[in-house]
Amino acid sequence: MREKEEGKVSSPRRNIEDEYQDIGEELAPMGTQSTDTLRAGYSWIHALESRYPGWHLQPVEGFPFTLPQKKLSESSICLVGFAGVYRKGQKPFNTSPGIISASLRAMKFKDRGDNSFREISLDAESTDLAVAHAHYDLSESREDINCVFPMMRLIELEVEGFIGECAETHYSFMGYAPEADHIVAKAKADLIPLLKKNGVNAVVFSGGCELSHQSAALVQREIEASGIPTVGISVCPDITAQMKVPRAVALRFPMGSPFGASMDAAMHLRVLRDALSLIESAKVPGEVAALPYDWIKT
Repeated sequence: MREKEEGKVSSPRRNIEDEYQDIGEELAPMGTQSTDTLRAGYSWIHALESRYPGWHLQPVEGFPFTLPQKKLSESSICLVGFAGVYRKGQKPFNTSPGIISASLRAMKFKDRGDNSFREISLDAESTDLAVAHAHYDLSESREDINCVFPMMRLIELEVEGFIGECAETHYSFMGYAPEADHIVAKAKADLIPLLKKNGVNAVVFSGGCELSHQSAALVQREIEASGIPTVGISVCPDITAQMKVPRAVALRFPMGSPFGASMDAAMHLRVLRDALSLIESAKVPGEVAALPYDWIKT
């Protein structure tokens, strides 16, 4: 079991270039999210369909489902985030509009997103990570990256023996993808082979904006179908449920804080433990378990 130490040697990783050229100025992040969106019964699907007339969630069939082959305490666990996290020194995710297709313009989309992903090696400290995104409030993640990409908390779960090990490399997408087929194709071609090569036994998914919850669900389904158990953390539970993910936990937390408020390490750990436990306890596909935690920002 790994001890937490300073000056760990970086694992080798390749740089994955953003497939789009930066055009113009970055979009301003979203404003503060209304607390009305945190109430039970709020429909993110309706909100998206109202904002983008003619857009609908991508249809899916069946539930991919893979039972774990190892206990959590013996497993290598990987984070795959969809919130625009990158390591300083890497190319940030593209938040400029780019060239928008006629079909997207007709649905009132103002930018096309970024389908690339970044590799985040385990030697990175929290202060080494930043966020590039234009579709959710970044204030919490800028204060504490662990509320959206809790790699430091996952290391703590390894040290206490709850998991076997924290994978040497984790992965981050921006997730905002009006045309989600491109992000799924990239995951199938590049991400799944990396997970298998690195001996990952289970993957934890989380989103950033509401549209990234569709992207996360589609990629989660592909990875589960490839034979690696997965679990999602969702703050847009109606989207996650309709996308027929193998298993997920749901919280009424704001976008950008799926693991809890910034600096609330105890909550980050609690959500991670609950989500990981579902990998072992779920015996049939499709469970989206509502966690009993309220959003309290002090």
